[in-house]
Amino acid sequence: MTTTAIAALLFCDLVESTALASQLGEKRADEVRTAFFARLREAVATSRGDEVKNLGDGLMVAFGSVLDALACAEAMQVGIHRLSGELAVPLVIRVGVSAGEASRENGDWFGTPVVEAARLCAAAEPGRILVAERAAALTMGRLDGALRPFGELQLKGLAAPLATSELTWDPPSIPVRVTMLGDLEVSGRGGAADRQLLGGAQARTALAY
Repeated sequence: MTTTAIAALLFCDLVESTALASQLGEKRADEVRTAFFARLREAVATSRGDEVKNLGDGLMVAFGSVLDALACAEAMQVGIHRLSGELAVPLVIRVGVSAGEASRENGDWFGTPVVEAARLCAAAEPGRILVAERAAALTMGRLDGALRPFGELQLKGLAAPLATSELTWDPPSIPVRVTMLGDLEVSGRGGAADRQLLGGAQARTALAY
């Protein structure tokens, strides 16, 4: 049975997923993939989304609210950014969001908003969230600080250029640890810095100060 409803659709995609899997090896790639999808689904659950399908290297998700879809997009970016640091693996996603009247059949969604969201995801640069302007308009100014015009894009499968916005997000800060006892060491997400770059006794004194 086919039903029609106003919905917000989100597509997300892991950048360079095939190359990454090859570099990691089968066992490590499976571990990272499991953690990756678990983090994405945390964002979907907290944003009241409905996972439509697993796309192999991302998800298609439907929402009853554009605000929920954009909250999920941001949570996904932040969550994967953090996971990348935790696993010491370069994980970067791109996200596309659109909204409008779409058809639902057998748990899947069809229609122009679906095509727009998928194409925006494919067109987005790594780490970016692109939003169809009609979806951005439905926020009614409640995200003015985070949504900014991105311009028109000619996307595959669409007859006319699509007006878009970008949802900006702030990567979480990366904890930095400074070890003063024993050898001087500064470490963060990327591991310990080269001790030669940290200098000697003078650098230790400056850091302690």
